[in-house]
Amino acid sequence: MEDRFAGYLETHDKELRYSQCADPCSAQLGLVLRVQRAGDLVLSRAVMVAEAWADRCWDTTEGSIPRQEWKTFEW
Repeated sequence: MEDRFAGYLETHDKELRYSQCADPCSAQLGLVLRVQRAGDLVLSRAVMVAEAWADRCWDTTEGSIPRQEWKTFEW
């Protein structure tokens, strides 16, 4: 999924960023692809944020996404 996301962003001249948790993100789209562990499975899900939160959506310490989101699904 990460490769497809990166390819899409490149095709549309969007910037790819990574959070401190290594989640791929796009501030222009307001989208973070979160990865979480569920037992022996690794799951992924999209976290979409409003334009007001999109700036620094990859930043787990200073961004606007609540800390609980980053801590709830830690590796």
